[in-house]
Amino acid sequence: MSISTPIYDFVKQYADGETIRFHMPGHKGNQRLGPERLDITEIKGADALFCADGIIAESEKNAAEIFHTAKTLYSTCGSTLCIQTMVFLAAMGVKNPKIIAARNAHVAFINACALCGCEIEWVYPKYSGSICSGDVSADLIEKALENTENPCAVYITSPDYLGKTYDIASIAEICRNHGVPLIVDNAHGAYLKFMKKSRHPIDLGADMCCDSAHKTLPVLTPGAYLHISELAPKRFSENAKKAMSLFSTTSPSYLTLCSLDLCNKELSEDYPKKLETVCGYAGNAKRELSALGYRVYGDERLKISLYTLDCGLTGDETAQRLRMKNIECEYSDYGYVVLMPSADSKEEDFKRLVSALSFPMPKIRLMPTEFEGYSPKQALSPREAAFSCSETVDIENAVGRVCAKTVTACPPGVPIVVSGELIDENVVKIMKRYSFLTADVIK
Repeated sequence: MSISTPIYDFVKQYADGETIRFHMPGHKGNQRLGPERLDITEIKGADALFCADGIIAESEKNAAEIFHTAKTLYSTCGSTLCIQTMVFLAAMGVKNPKIIAARNAHVAFINACALCGCEIEWVYPKYSGSICSGDVSADLIEKALENTENPCAVYITSPDYLGKTYDIASIAEICRNHGVPLIVDNAHGAYLKFMKKSRHPIDLGADMCCDSAHKTLPVLTPGAYLHISELAPKRFSENAKKAMSLFSTTSPSYLTLCSLDLCNKELSEDYPKKLETVCGYAGNAKRELSALGYRVYGDERLKISLYTLDCGLTGDETAQRLRMKNIECEYSDYGYVVLMPSADSKEEDFKRLVSALSFPMPKIRLMPTEFEGYSPKQALSPREAAFSCSETVDIENAVGRVCAKTVTACPPGVPIVVSGELIDENVVKIMKRYSFLTADVIK
């Protein structure tokens, strides 16, 4: 497949010219950081992101061909903008919209529901010792669909932050049987399209999904894709641009757009081969780390999540040991440390990782976080709570109060207690485990 790079070509030609820039941005192309000469605004010929009919439209069409979608749109505001758009499209025209969602959703989803006036029917996973991950089966989703009146969508996060993936094909079939669209937060899984056998949500039956391209693909932060399936309701494709414009800045980053544009070309060339090679390196590292005594969690190939409590170390302590070896992880908490390679990672990177984690383990076993009885009661809708006046209190004084601002383990932004929920003793216990000392509650 021969893929053009219309955005990059235009911006590069403009940067190489001698045009005097009497337009934004204020740096006028003078280099301080380095990329300023390519950092332009929506001048003549550069198209406009939310009413694209030129180079951006051509580039987005290239992306749709690569991902085999009805429409793929660019976001320069990360997957957050894509999630806001997907929630809006699902709720559009629905009276008192309600979305069934797995609890390990990103806070961006909760905030989008507050903005769009959506209620949330939570499906609680069987937790893995972390608020970020757990099992969400197709049976759990089907039960929720049977017990929820007129939901406008089902929303799941797969892969989740620790690398657990769900049976999207089965969940999509169940949703289709119930006539309910399936939305997938695939922020960590853009690369799944390019495995030997695609595991991308769109190919598995999802109606819409977001890909944080910058997380796993060679794209600048915060570049992302919003994908809409050919099987999705037509109103999604027809209204997506309008919906995105409601939430986004009117000054999209052309640096990010250029990187998305160039990424298309790389994805269409040797990227799958590079990806398979690095997945092999990651698989070897997981086996070696498992032999050292670490419990490797999750089934995502391009993520290494280690459960460390069996080794007598917290995830945070393990992350600190890695920093002493000049290795920075993606995330750590009490029980886990998460490492995110990409197709640009080198074999030597994995060898250094294994070497850095090869040290004598303490002869103790730490206790995991317990989630028994964790199911906060809802007192107000997310929207009512988010728009209420609030105050900050010590968490010991928050018991019995209504949460005003969603409390998340951030990163990765997964909620412990959501706006509108009652804070109880179980919630406080989990908040302490994630080092929260205060909470915002409704006055």
